[in-house]
Amino acid sequence: MSSDPSASPTKKIKTTQAGTPIFSDLDLARLTIDGTPQGAEIKHATVKYGGERLIFQLSDAASSLRAPFGLDDGSKFGGKPSLNIEMPEAQLAFFRGGIEAAVKEAAVKNKEAWFGAIKPLPADEAVRASFNSRVREDEAGKYTPTLKVNVGLGADAAKAVRVLTARRLPNGKVTKPAPGAPADVTRGCRVVPVLRTAGGVWISVNAKKKTFEYGLVFEASDLLVVEEGEVASAFNVEVASSDEEVDGGDGASVGDGQFDG
Repeated sequence: MSSDPSASPTKKIKTTQAGTPIFSDLDLARLTIDGTPQGAEIKHATVKYGGERLIFQLSDAASSLRAPFGLDDGSKFGGKPSLNIEMPEAQLAFFRGGIEAAVKEAAVKNKEAWFGAIKPLPADEAVRASFNSRVREDEAGKYTPTLKVNVGLGADAAKAVRVLTARRLPNGKVTKPAPGAPADVTRGCRVVPVLRTAGGVWISVNAKKKTFEYGLVFEASDLLVVEEGEVASAFNVEVASSDEEVDGGDGASVGDGQFDG
């Protein structure tokens, strides 16, 4: 922390019980993107937040997000398992105007190191336009924008997504999260996701064809599947104990969209 008394205080980050910040409380001034990529055919530029891997919760548990197609295990088209998550305005602005804007500006700043095989070097606007976003928006505005994230499946606990389940009570609280499984992430379900970067900014350059692109992939480390009522609660979430769920008591608060198993 600065010793200068005139310096503004460091922003205090709101976190979940597991220490994961809510997306809206991230200070993107702490986001760093390595200017020197590593790798051969597909290079990667390391992304850090405060010196650590970037990880955040994409909503508080008071406002779960819809997964319109459920979990895609990748078997149909031979791709990686993934999940599309609908993006309300706040989350969309965070990705478009925050995360993705930062990656684009890093690409412009480091275009010689990232895209130096392209001669002459591409213009700044061409660099920005070559960003491959995993956010999809319907030009007609008929459908809610979605973010596609990877989902780890399999026996490796360090890489596999952790799924928990809960349901919304009439008073706006959610029941204590219980262990779930990827099969619980069904079409149209609602989730509270914890996301983390998967490999940093990837960079692909084809000098012969003079083409290039880059992007940033996120993966879901945790998914809380929330069984909602007809309308998702707008209350600050509170987790009810099992006793209170039975007797209709007031429940115990865990505050600000936190969840843990």
